Amino acid sequence: MIASCDLKVINFEVPLKPDVKLPPQKRLRFSQHDDVPDFLRGIGFNLFSIATNHTFDWGEAGYQKTMDVLKDAAFGAGSYNEAYKVKVVEVNGMKIGFLAFCFSSYTGVFDDVTNHEGLGCAYINDLKVNHVIIEAKQQVDYLFVLPHDGIEYIDIPLPETIARYRDFIDWGADAVIGTHPHCPQGWETYKDKPIFYSLGNFLFNSKRGYDYRAWNRPHWYEGLCVIMTIKDGMLSWEIVNIKNVDNLAIEIDFEDARNKHNETICQYLLNKECYCKYLERVCKDLGSKEQAIVDKTIHHKTLLQCTKLLLKCWINKLMGKNVTNDYYLLRLLKHDTRRHLLVWTLKQNQKNV
Repeated sequence: MIASCDLKVINFEVPLKPDVKLPPQKRLRFSQHDDVPDFLRGIGFNLFSIATNHTFDWGEAGYQKTMDVLKDAAFGAGSYNEAYKVKVVEVNGMKIGFLAFCFSSYTGVFDDVTNHEGLGCAYINDLKVNHVIIEAKQQVDYLFVLPHDGIEYIDIPLPETIARYRDFIDWGADAVIGTHPHCPQGWETYKDKPIFYSLGNFLFNSKRGYDYRAWNRPHWYEGLCVIMTIKDGMLSWEIVNIKNVDNLAIEIDFEDARNKHNETICQYLLNKECYCKYLERVCKDLGSKEQAIVDKTIHHKTLLQCTKLLLKCWINKLMGKNVTNDYYLLRLLKHDTRRHLLVWTLKQNQKNV
């Protein structure tokens, strides 16, 4: 199936690990085996989107090692101008363009309007993105936007994500194909053009064993492949269900249950009442966790919590550390979509008061 396509694009989630020592941090650093690029090329992949929240897990050294191997087949990161530059590939007499954008992760994304120095990934909500799409569309026959954004582990996009991805179509994209949530999130046709909110995982294994991810993330080992066909000036598409089998093989999933699940999550996008009810459940389950981060940081309600906070502040002060450095709150506020989830949760709480 992959070999039958002219262009084979994949999301290259994490970098190769460089031979450097970095200081410890709370956020896990992910890396891929050095053999992965050749393995993927052997399958047939020839384009790699690297605008992800893990691209700079190993700093600029990890990014540079990855780029040394992927070379000009990679797009979506680099200097500020490189990150937002459309990747143009000529095939069968047509110019096909790709743009890759990422949410504002903890590090490695150009989300600071006062600092465009160094290296990073293209930020999905940068004020220039819409203009970049307009300019890119003028250079190509077909333009594909590949956003890396959304809430992890849920199978519908938030309203803000839907609005943003439709926005890409409005400004000139011919298709939007999303990643990051680690599970399929359904798709729709908007103005006769497709939007895939999340393809899920192609292959994302776990060192703790195959069952580690499955018990609380039931769609972790499920993914979608999208086959885009351009013929006689028309764009059509086909969706193929895939599954990871024991971290040893990727297979096409022919089970009826997958098709039924796809129908269900796509129906949410078509039926506002069903979508809102399901969104309410999502906000209740996941949004409460985001609210807990704020409560933990700002609303220390008990004497014990207050005492612990004061002790932590004084200890950090004596050690010369920043007493207001709260990683979890910063990560929540920087990630636009997670912040939206928190806002939806607070709104829902107000309704129930």
